[in-house]
Amino acid sequence: MQWYEILILSALELISMFLIWNKLNKKVEVLNKKSFFIVLALLFTTFIFFIYQIDIGFAINYILLCTMVIVVFRLPIKEVVLEFVIILIISATLQLLCIYIFSWFMGSQDVSFIDAFIINSSIFLFTIFINKFINFNIVYEYILKYKGYITSIIFNIAGVVMLLLYVWRTNENIVRQYIIYVLIAFFLWEGINIFFLYQNIRIKEQKKIINVHDRYEPFLKGMIYEVRQKQHDFKNHLHTLYGLVQLEDDKEAKNRIQEYLESVIESIKPTDKLLNIKDPILNAIIYSKKALAEEKNILFELNFQGEIPEYPIEKYELVELLGNLLDNAIEAAEDVDAAEISRVALTIGTEENEKFIIVKNTGGTLRNSDIDIHKIFKSGFSTKQGKSRGYGLYNVKRIVDHYKGHIQLSFENEYTVFQILFK
Repeated sequence: MQWYEILILSALELISMFLIWNKLNKKVEVLNKKSFFIVLALLFTTFIFFIYQIDIGFAINYILLCTMVIVVFRLPIKEVVLEFVIILIISATLQLLCIYIFSWFMGSQDVSFIDAFIINSSIFLFTIFINKFINFNIVYEYILKYKGYITSIIFNIAGVVMLLLYVWRTNENIVRQYIIYVLIAFFLWEGINIFFLYQNIRIKEQKKIINVHDRYEPFLKGMIYEVRQKQHDFKNHLHTLYGLVQLEDDKEAKNRIQEYLESVIESIKPTDKLLNIKDPILNAIIYSKKALAEEKNILFELNFQGEIPEYPIEKYELVELLGNLLDNAIEAAEDVDAAEISRVALTIGTEENEKFIIVKNTGGTLRNSDIDIHKIFKSGFSTKQGKSRGYGLYNVKRIVDHYKGHIQLSFENEYTVFQILFK
């Protein structure tokens, strides 16, 4: 091929990659001066590699592409590398499919510029379709959620992709001649990796569920013990009531019995509310945070509105979501003035087919600061000092967004209020 033909094919390939990149990261824009500059720079290096016949020039160009995206768009190195590898796998998959379809129609023959142009143009059209109509948000959420597992699988597949690209760049005819075998081997390799990824994720999910049960089983036992203790105390209450009945003054006896029953009923209200929750995990997380609040002399209120819902999230995610919200609320409630009463209130229920969680707390950590409210759900943001902080509300937001829910922060009198809604 002539040098200008190589540049045309390379331009199509680079623009296709930017179209996919834009779906993964909105900061990498296609119709942008920065992107145009990167494409021109890489076309220049492609020309140099072609003149000096450097076989690994494509690999050097990929390194330069990542470097320039990092510098020009000011993105983190790990983020760019991971996104590029995903793009590389998508591009290679499209390329192999287009080569196979073209070979099937045209038969085996020497590669010409027209052949390569038709293949690259087809890939370009596919990437336009991907850019316009395919939603990568869910895929990217899974990548963030299971980053460790998925990263290893992605790089595993990418190694084979780079090998195929090297063979393709050095001898296209071999790939075209054995395209069906290459395609089968490639998709088999992808399938095996995806299967092991699926199994690893399943194992991880099951471990999380087991850990949740192990973690909150003592709290369930504690609540059962508390109920049994109150049942035992009922005998004493009955004896007391029997003694009050023996009073000669009926009016005084009636008043004493009323006062006593009111105090007994008030004492069992919190436990009685918890017993209304049928979900043992939800029950345990609320009981544990209620116990934590009481240890810190914080008044913990539990309220129901409508039916107690079954939230559309995994149990371990419910623990993570509710645990983070209540931990933050309890921590904030500790900061109130000594003259005020520290309160945390949790309301769960349903309204107009929406399932909600509302966590309210006294304390002015957010209200009385100059914090940008829009930043509180960002990874690493915290009003407190410490390396491990700043991920609670970020994780809450991530879970809520994953299940198409809504989270809202507001201020109501002396309360800071977080409200979460699920359909």
